[in-house]
Amino acid sequence: MTLNLASRLRAEAGRARRYADAVPYRLHGNALRFIRQTHQELPPQPSPGRGTLVLFAHFDSQGIVDPYVVYYLKALYQLGATIVFVSGTPRLTPESVAPLRALCAGVYTRRTLCMDFGSWHLAWSILKRHGWSLDQFDRLVLANDSVFGPLFPLEEMWSSFYGADMYGAIESAEFGVHLQSFFLAWDLNSRTRPFLNEFWDDFAYIVDKVNIVDRYEIGLSRRARDAGLAMKPFVSVADLRATYERSADHQWAGKFSGEPFNHTLYYWDGLIEHFRFPFLKASLPRYNEPWHDSMARLRDFLEQRTDYPYELIQANLDRLGCGPSTWVKPA
Repeated sequence: MTLNLASRLRAEAGRARRYADAVPYRLHGNALRFIRQTHQELPPQPSPGRGTLVLFAHFDSQGIVDPYVVYYLKALYQLGATIVFVSGTPRLTPESVAPLRALCAGVYTRRTLCMDFGSWHLAWSILKRHGWSLDQFDRLVLANDSVFGPLFPLEEMWSSFYGADMYGAIESAEFGVHLQSFFLAWDLNSRTRPFLNEFWDDFAYIVDKVNIVDRYEIGLSRRARDAGLAMKPFVSVADLRATYERSADHQWAGKFSGEPFNHTLYYWDGLIEHFRFPFLKASLPRYNEPWHDSMARLRDFLEQRTDYPYELIQANLDRLGCGPSTWVKPA
């Protein structure tokens, strides 16, 4: 059996398992069946004075809540957030969960299914089971652990979120204009509460990544526009294009005049340099895909421009066995 055939068979087997996992929800509509561990149960009521509800999605192949994730959660907590943490890793080590107890109202794990949207939907289902509702909050946030950050004080981005209904860290035009889903927020009002209730109540577990992205990441922005919600990114596509002339020597400058692309992957340094963008996609220092010659100098770049503790990135790379020694430069 060739390696490629073995890989395809494993992928198909994994897809079949995910389809099987989705069946109970399709039949009964009960996402709570997906819960695997409850490390901290939600209290009967939210804590007073914490008006932002954060649904945080996590995944780690080794069952660890990494210190860089705790750092991010602390920043969210300091914004006055009530955090519901759901990991798509069925089993987490108790010692790595311990730092979450003071930061999160609830901590759960689940079957790995439907990527981050599956975790967010389960968090939503848990809220409903406990009698919580959006009426108890003034802002909702969806966030995940796919980024290192905040590289800059989160308040800088947070304070720009006004005058609209739905906000995001960054806008993308790739595959249709949308707010990228690793950080989304809504002001909760008479327009957004019904919209969000309907979105999550209509949620269906699907297993194909392309369909998940189209239906939920891109589709969520499309659905918001159709509902008449005003949308505002911290960094817009127009903002990004306005900086291209200042980055003519960028390694990926050839993409500037082509089809829309993912700026968090190809223009990560421009985001930090020109916008004080608070996030770095974790896949970049782990795998350097797409390839950036500048990634070898990431530590110097960040330490010269931000106060983010690079040790958090290095520790994650070391634990996962990723980083420069494993990068493969395209031929």
